[in-house]
Amino acid sequence: MFLVRPWLLGLALLLLSVPTLTAQQKNSTKKIRIEPSQFSGQCGSQVLWRDDVASAVKESASSGKPVFWYVPTIAGSFMDRKPVIDQYMMAGPFAWPAIAEMLNQHFIPVKSPASGDLKKRFPEIKTYAFVEPGFLILNPDGSVKDKIDQLTTLDPYWLMRLIAGWAGVPATPLWSPELTELADQFRQGKPLSEQQVAIPQNRQAELALLLGMSLFREGKHDQARTTWASAKASQPDHPLAWKAAAEAENWGPFIRGFEIHQKLPEKAYRAGLDSRGSAAPANTWTEPQLWQQSTAYLLGMQNENGGWLDSDYDFGGTDSLPNVHMAVTALCGQALWESLSRCPDMKQEIRGAVIRAANFCSDRKHLNLDDRDEILWAQAYRIRFLAKLVASDPEFRRTYQTALQTAVADLESIQTRRGAWYHEYANSFVTATALSALKVAANAGASVDQAKIQKGRAALANDRFASGAFPYFSREKNRSSNADSGEKKIPESSGRMPLCELGLWLWGGSTDERLQFALQSAFENHPYLAAGYKYDNHTSTMAYGGFFFWYDMRSRAEALSYLKDEAQQAAWVQQHRRLVLALPELDGCFVDSHELGRCYGTAMALLTLALLDQTDP
Repeated sequence: MFLVRPWLLGLALLLLSVPTLTAQQKNSTKKIRIEPSQFSGQCGSQVLWRDDVASAVKESASSGKPVFWYVPTIAGSFMDRKPVIDQYMMAGPFAWPAIAEMLNQHFIPVKSPASGDLKKRFPEIKTYAFVEPGFLILNPDGSVKDKIDQLTTLDPYWLMRLIAGWAGVPATPLWSPELTELADQFRQGKPLSEQQVAIPQNRQAELALLLGMSLFREGKHDQARTTWASAKASQPDHPLAWKAAAEAENWGPFIRGFEIHQKLPEKAYRAGLDSRGSAAPANTWTEPQLWQQSTAYLLGMQNENGGWLDSDYDFGGTDSLPNVHMAVTALCGQALWESLSRCPDMKQEIRGAVIRAANFCSDRKHLNLDDRDEILWAQAYRIRFLAKLVASDPEFRRTYQTALQTAVADLESIQTRRGAWYHEYANSFVTATALSALKVAANAGASVDQAKIQKGRAALANDRFASGAFPYFSREKNRSSNADSGEKKIPESSGRMPLCELGLWLWGGSTDERLQFALQSAFENHPYLAAGYKYDNHTSTMAYGGFFFWYDMRSRAEALSYLKDEAQQAAWVQQHRRLVLALPELDGCFVDSHELGRCYGTAMALLTLALLDQTDP
């Protein structure tokens, strides 16, 4: 999906595949990223970091204190944008004075990448075994006491309890006594009002941080930023003023959806001990509870304008982010629509959020139509969302039918001359995504250009190897090698095979047997997809990365819904559901990569479960 960075070959294919553009229309791949200000850049500095593991171990041996080794990255890692992830940690758990004090008093804290001799000495931090960010607790003799990696949900209350447990002391409160009651109200989901509190001057930075969080969760994102920014004037030397500034500058972990503040069941606080990283221990949440948790999270991340704007997936350049946000908004809106019947206690809030999301997705001003990197995802996913509404509700049909038809025309307009669709470059899974979206639109009553469908079907069929595998790049320029067996390509393409085969099947270009084989291949080779989970880039394991994970999981569930072999379908639905239910984070939400974000992951997981519910007898 808007899930992959092009390899070098992609540049050549892009030039061959994309329709000719004028100089004014050509999009930019320039990446303009947020640089923390000098003020917010102080986040995490209150921890007395050492920068050398060997020296820290010697100090540990003489003091008796264990080493807390924060590993921002390891050499040879597949993680993309490691400094951004480190910023989340600095402005997240390490920004809290109580956590910093705990580390300084009871540990020898060290911040150091893992490379060279360190990787040889500590097998716990080899590639795949350790997915950054995370940390190791070392005994005074240098042995590893514990390890936490794959941190994608940053709950400071949970992390405080973990750290205190390793220190053998009670956890300490994150907030000052004057703010503890307010913070508890916020964690229970209650909005806060500045009028209801009287806080002394030396607590104003904390208050601004907390009130800004509450405003953000209400959807008042601009007002939240203004409130966070006020902390600098009130207490410029307070670490939580630095954190508030990070959130105001749009790079903090709370505004990006990674830091949570919520009351959780006791079992959730065993994450990292009874599970890997920030994943929930087994059986922490039932499936209905996952719907409740994930729905509440998505509601709390929606902007007043109807969009979800947390993702910073900019492989296509900063100018592509509006289209990424459009795609994520459409997915979140559709996921909330599915939650209407599953979360009746939130029905009013959900319906309001869905309408705001649909209005956002209907308005082309939220798109960058000149972008040629991620525009496909914006068009395909808003088609799916609007088509779902149009087909489900007469009121929505009257309101959004025209917008749906416009989106169909927009998607059709970016087809290449040879019939494929592209994101950054033409490829098979993008063409399949377009064909599937157009079928959903047609089923909802939209008019679809059958000539374009036939060209797209032919392009996708040409991509398929005789073995049933599909290449990473489209073969639309090479029509002479279709007899190639492609057997070795099945494992590396098995994640996209159900989607690609379904794109053909929906328009009469495949068979039930081919669809079933694609699904069988996906299940048999699932470990290759899972190996890249939570990495923000391609890995060496069949080139899968975290940003493929939920994309492939959702499309696999959709292909399952069309399987004719009912016995096999039922068995695979159960297997797929088990895979999904093993993946929630400690708060009952979902993620596959930092760059796409937790809203995207949560929406895709809910859509996967909804498709499985639709298929399950």
